[in-house]
Amino acid sequence: MDFSTASFWYSLLPAILLLAAGDWILRTRHTARQRFHKWLILSLSLVLLGIANETTLVIFLSVTISAYFLCRWGCKLSMRGRKWLLGCLIPLLLLPLIYYKYGYFFGHAIFQQEWSTLRDLIIPIGISFYTFQVIGFCIDTLMRNESMPKWLDYMNFCAYFPQIVAGPIERRADLLPQVQKMELACTRSNLEQGIPYIILGLFFKLALADNLAFAMWNTYDWGNAWVVWINNILFTFRIYFDFGGYGLTAYGLARCMGITLRMNFMSPYTACNIKDFWRRWHTSLTQWFTDYIYFSLGGSRTKRWALNMLFVFLVSGLWHGAGWNFIIWGGLAGLALVIHRLFHNAGLRLWAPLGWLITFGYMVFVWMFFYITDTDTLWKNLQTIFTLDCYCIRGAIATLSWQFRLIYSCYIPVTLALSAVCIIAEAISWKKTGSPYALLLRPISCGIMVAIMMLLYNPTPNQFIYFAF
Repeated sequence: MDFSTASFWYSLLPAILLLAAGDWILRTRHTARQRFHKWLILSLSLVLLGIANETTLVIFLSVTISAYFLCRWGCKLSMRGRKWLLGCLIPLLLLPLIYYKYGYFFGHAIFQQEWSTLRDLIIPIGISFYTFQVIGFCIDTLMRNESMPKWLDYMNFCAYFPQIVAGPIERRADLLPQVQKMELACTRSNLEQGIPYIILGLFFKLALADNLAFAMWNTYDWGNAWVVWINNILFTFRIYFDFGGYGLTAYGLARCMGITLRMNFMSPYTACNIKDFWRRWHTSLTQWFTDYIYFSLGGSRTKRWALNMLFVFLVSGLWHGAGWNFIIWGGLAGLALVIHRLFHNAGLRLWAPLGWLITFGYMVFVWMFFYITDTDTLWKNLQTIFTLDCYCIRGAIATLSWQFRLIYSCYIPVTLALSAVCIIAEAISWKKTGSPYALLLRPISCGIMVAIMMLLYNPTPNQFIYFAF
């Protein structure tokens, strides 16, 4: 279910034709037409998921169906019984995720066991996202005494194709009421709202993220710190435009159908402190961890609030990947948030431009622990960037002229310049309108982005980064 491929958009054509035919046949029967829309969306979502990965379709159906019937039974229990049920249900729902994503890591790195059968397992697409969404549904339903929805509405809540494989992780209260009233109203108003987001999302992915990915190199000169920092900068922009591009495209697709998803990114690289950054980065996951883990530990009301923050970010790091580098990444992100909280509690404030520079610079450093999964390479990079002799002028010139390939691949500096322009446009939009993408969604901006996509399109296959999570 890759929005950046033509095959995905071609696969929507039969559904659009079927929708038109069904609407014409059922034009005088409102209830039947609404039910037809729900079945069509569910069928399309499951077919697209199956085309993307057959294994993940089987796991998805197992997780969602078992959760539905166990929750339905749990609604008849007392509150104490529901807590016991959740205590058993949540580990059960996590079993496929643990097996595919963490089995080899726990066996090899934690228990020192060489379980070769787990080494080469391919992580089913979207398993982390839909597992967390189903768990959130179970908690909200059982602990807040919510009524069980109809099976068809529940399945559309879980399987809605724009967001199933890479988020946002939707909450019951936000998405379920919309799918219960679902009518695929592709009106002019909905299309005018949705299509600009699709164009912006595809521009982020195809024109920016894919070219930034191509510009990164895997061979290092351990005596040249410039190589490491430029690679970090390239990835810093790449992961935002890649993941943000998916989120914007998903948002636009849903808007075209009259559904409003959560905006998963809110211009995080314009944040002036680390707390604001995490409020804007992957907002649905941040909110999920806040509501279901941080608050459950006592949140900021306890004396151990710092440990609570660190624990949540360590879990977040582990959620992103089974490796020590992800755990360190989560720990560093959490540590920065703790320091910011102490700084804020002391009544200290930074000048906004300086706060932005520190926040952005720190994230450029921290992202290195995200994309480098090999521990030896990671430590060598750290040694390099903290060694003064590795910052020689000759190394900088060699990096900019040869390794950065300015002469032979002129689109790389153009891509970096466009990335900076987009971040600046987001900052201006946020300040003037309170919406980070207002300037980029204007018709003239969309026209320019379509033209640039055609010029900078990189035919090298490059899936969305978060398909691996």
